[in-house]
Amino acid sequence: MPGVKIRTFLVKGKVQGVMFRQTLIRGAQKRKLKAGASNLASGNQVRFTLEGDNNLIQEMVDFIKSGKPINNWNARIDEIIEEQEPSATYQVTTENVDTM
Repeated sequence: MPGVKIRTFLVKGKVQGVMFRQTLIRGAQKRKLKAGASNLASGNQVRFTLEGDNNLIQEMVDFIKSGKPINNWNARIDEIIEEQEPSATYQVTTENVDTM
């Protein structure tokens, strides 16, 4: 399918303990993207992958970069870095978010 991509990102900021992963996954589901996200041991970083239409992925990334509130739990992104290699497993995914 043209335009289908898998892109992986690292975000830094207030992203743990503020429902960032679940908010991200719900945003992906809304756009019919596959997604996975995991907290990192640092306490202020999350790695996530988005898979699907690259325009919809970019829409999500642009929103995250915009500085607008991400959710009602005051999640905040200070930095977003695109990585080259997708992670193999994630704590929260589009497949298991409803069981978390």
